[in-house]
Amino acid sequence: MKITFDSNVWERVISEEEHHLVKINNKIREGKIQAYICEIALDLEAIQRRRRVELFRNYEPLTTVEDLPPENGQFGMVVGFGPNTEQHPGFHPRQWDRLLIARDLGFKVLRMTNWGTVRTQEIPDDMYVRQDDIEEFWRYAELLANCSDFITGLGCGQAAYNQFRAQLNLVGLGGQRMTSEQERNFSKAIAEWVDGDSVSAHYAAGNDFFCTDDKAGNSGTGSIFHVENRTQLEKAFGIKIISSCEAAQLC
Repeated sequence: MKITFDSNVWERVISEEEHHLVKINNKIREGKIQAYICEIALDLEAIQRRRRVELFRNYEPLTTVEDLPPENGQFGMVVGFGPNTEQHPGFHPRQWDRLLIARDLGFKVLRMTNWGTVRTQEIPDDMYVRQDDIEEFWRYAELLANCSDFITGLGCGQAAYNQFRAQLNLVGLGGQRMTSEQERNFSKAIAEWVDGDSVSAHYAAGNDFFCTDDKAGNSGTGSIFHVENRTQLEKAFGIKIISSCEAAQLC
């Protein structure tokens, strides 16, 4: 059974002693549950909420240009575009310790495919799920994008982040001072983006269940975990979202 775990579950599975969490932990150890977490959640949730505005305001993806040797009188170059990992603040020591415990338990990491999005280099290489070849990776990326676009169309996932940037009419959030309320809303928008793309990575990987204890809270239908949006996801993509208690019962 392949289960993708939200941060609000896996971080408790590795450390807390509630009966249902211990049961999940044991089943992972026994190999009866193959456990996954999402790279985008690790990378973006590692950025402290109070620092997210500052980072995204100043962040620029890494662009490289490489000249190719002339051939038959023609000149060429290769332009590269990707994440600027040096601008990521890195994991808090407590987060790093949790990740190492998860690795020892057998958790694997589902890659995010966003071009240029800031990420850390600290995730152990042996935790990543590997694709056998480039064609398999692009199939994974296409499935992830299709699901992410659907979630955005529901007004969830990246939708709040995109709307936030559009309302401010900014590029990279630079140039304007934000109010405290705007900063809070921006941080929430990042969290919704993480949720949407985590579910999308789960779908692209073909896992069986997405496990979260997020009940949408004050986000309402703006959260992909709202009951109405869960129904839409299952109908369109067959995605089954369960709680940690439900995951323990499945065992």
